[in-house]
Amino acid sequence: MTDKLISKAGVVAALIFWSALFAFASLYPGYTHFHKAISELGAFGAPNALAWNLIGFIFPGILLAVCGSKIAIRVDGRRTSLYWLLVLSGLGFSGAGVFPAVMQDGSPLMESTWTMAHVMMSFVSGLPWIVASVVLVFHVKRSENWQPFTTICIVLSVAAMASLLANIASRSVPYLAENPGLVQRIAFAVYFAWFVIVEFLFSSRSATDKTLKMDR
Repeated sequence: MTDKLISKAGVVAALIFWSALFAFASLYPGYTHFHKAISELGAFGAPNALAWNLIGFIFPGILLAVCGSKIAIRVDGRRTSLYWLLVLSGLGFSGAGVFPAVMQDGSPLMESTWTMAHVMMSFVSGLPWIVASVVLVFHVKRSENWQPFTTICIVLSVAAMASLLANIASRSVPYLAENPGLVQRIAFAVYFAWFVIVEFLFSSRSATDKTLKMDR
């Protein structure tokens, strides 16, 4: 059972996160996905905050770290920069649950050490992932075994960078500025989709290689 969980860590992380997101949001009076940040579910004083931080942030983040380490080892065969970037991203995601934000009148209280730590964990999760998506392209491109995946890895890297830029530029776009929760959820969707797709690509290729070796 543990081996199966590890082999599909990215998929399991995505399923847990999105299921928890909609479940906990439904238990939060007045919470809307278009206008509320995901972090508000785990903020101090929020209904079921501890449960959300454990189920929505900490556990999926650990699974993403496992998924990232597995992807990197399959690509490089050892612990290179790609390994540490992806593990750090997953642990940063977990860290967002370890350090909940403090909210005041619907906005994060930036004077709070907890909020600053929460924001820091968001950067620790997002920036290494963006860098890792670019690093993966170069590692795949220079590997004869993985070269067929170069194009899709480039597309995924562009999608990752686009999600970051959308978050940064969202305040200058009227519709997105009015629906900040929507932009954040799109970014999270790209984040989890990246792990799931890359995990599938390299696990399926590994399985194919094993089959070919057995047939020889």
